[in-house]
Amino acid sequence: MEKQELTDKLLAFLRRALANKDAQIDPESPLVDQGLNSSGSLELFTMIEDEWDLMLDEDDTDEVKTFNDVVALVEKMLA
Repeated sequence: MEKQELTDKLLAFLRRALANKDAQIDPESPLVDQGLNSSGSLELFTMIEDEWDLMLDEDDTDEVKTFNDVVALVEKMLA
């Protein structure tokens, strides 16, 4: 999967987790500052696990603070 395709899919997942399909996402800003709460985080990571048949552990997801961190985590898990 190409990086742009991965990024676009992850953006769609994040917007769904935020319950705002038109949300403007700043890739460097903390996700909590963009409205992502704990239930939204759970939904986001569940969508990622389901899409790519991954098993993310709490240590990995605890390190995710920004959208760029989400992309980097998924790229690492898919490598």
